[in-house]
Amino acid sequence: MATNFKNPPVRPKSSLEDFSRERQSLLMRELELLLDLKPRALDSRLLALPKGLREKIIIYLLPDTETGSRPELHTCFWAADMIDEPWRNEVFGYAPSVVKRDRLRPQLLLINRQLRYEILELYFSRSRVTLHAELRNTIENNWQFDYSPYILQFPMLKFVTHVRFYIEWNYTITDSDPTTDQIRMISDLMQAKDVILAPLQRVEEIDLSILFFWRRSRKIYHLSMQNLFELEDIFKQQAEKRWLQILRPSESMNTSLDVAAGVGYKLVPEAKDRKQSGEMEIYASRNLEEAMRNRRKSSVDYYGNYRISDPLPQPAFRQH
Repeated sequence: MATNFKNPPVRPKSSLEDFSRERQSLLMRELELLLDLKPRALDSRLLALPKGLREKIIIYLLPDTETGSRPELHTCFWAADMIDEPWRNEVFGYAPSVVKRDRLRPQLLLINRQLRYEILELYFSRSRVTLHAELRNTIENNWQFDYSPYILQFPMLKFVTHVRFYIEWNYTITDSDPTTDQIRMISDLMQAKDVILAPLQRVEEIDLSILFFWRRSRKIYHLSMQNLFELEDIFKQQAEKRWLQILRPSESMNTSLDVAAGVGYKLVPEAKDRKQSGEMEIYASRNLEEAMRNRRKSSVDYYGNYRISDPLPQPAFRQH
């Protein structure tokens, strides 16, 4: 049977349209792979732009805050043994001092997943983000300070600018010289802190609120000012250099540590009717005077009690 080349079979119109759409879809997927674009990015003119240009556009949608008045955000404070509540590491909120005009508009986070991530990333990079974390040892094991295993999975670590540690320090005093024990325990504490601080890239201030629970013959041992001065000296020898090294800005920030940087101490021998033996607060900051001034006005206490006026909209912030 001869084929009629002059009059080839005609495809139905609907079939041609389906074929055309299928071909376009294949070409779009090939183009996405070639340009390393995320799926459906070419459906959005904004997502089709280079990321650098897109960020400049997004910045116009963010609150217009100056460097000196960055929005203050806090992570949710949770104890070291709360291993059954990993959701807490995704919750953060505004400090009560953040006025409405400086807060992120919830509508911006409903566009799509990629823009939501980029908007949050830019907002955090322009904010003062405080990470709250607890470390504690036990009477049975004086030498190991534990913390929640979820803290290293915290999705905002690279944006954290301020870190506040709440430390419960248990210790049973023996008849031998306690100085050796204290040096070892501070070394163990520093190792635990270093694990948490290692992923951070923008730290400006490190605060420690230490509650001492020291005992001798199973009775509370109340620390004198002399005891606290001796502990302060050990911290100065073992820790200060390391803290200032962490606070040193990266070269890309075009800033450096100056005479304003330093480490400050507040020592409190505990009253006889309290359960703890004493308290110590330590501030390591790029600007020590400003840090201690802000601390006096802060609503955060030794026990990690502080107020968050509202959680951020859609608080779970995770890079996919």
